Amino acid sequence: MSALIVDGHEVAVICSPPMAESCRKSMGVKWCFTCRQRHEFSWVVMSPTTYDGWWWGPTAHAECGGCGDHDSQLFPGWEYASDEDE
Repeated sequence: MSALIVDGHEVAVICSPPMAESCRKSMGVKWCFTCRQRHEFSWVVMSPTTYDGWWWGPTAHAECGGCGDHDSQLFPGWEYASDEDE
């Protein structure tokens, strides 16, 4: 973990381990709010390439096939519900 100074405040920065794509599944064609077009979206799972001392597990996101932006098929300001929200 490292720290940055932002506007006079110290901010902790947690770095993740090297990640690699472990799974990709089609979500179909959806509207992208970033590039403002309909594109094929994929659900992408990224996994750490090494587990030596890392507390990181796999992460997942939706990715636009046009611009490559993450989670841009959601209406601006919206996010996926977590298990804690249910």
